[in-house]
Amino acid sequence: MIQLVIPETITVPEAMKILHCSKSFLYHLLREGRLKGYMIKGKRLIDAESLGRLFR
Repeated sequence: MIQLVIPETITVPEAMKILHCSKSFLYHLLREGRLKGYMIKGKRLIDAESLGRLFR
């Protein structure tokens, strides 16, 4: 049996509040690969674990 693991995600506005940053800076982090993001039905979601790694 295959077990599916779905990563915890947050929205772009939530990530902006956590980081106290602009949307353009958040997308810059995504382009650089410092944050991992997903597009689901046209909505961008940020991987919560990758956000936590920014502070390590």
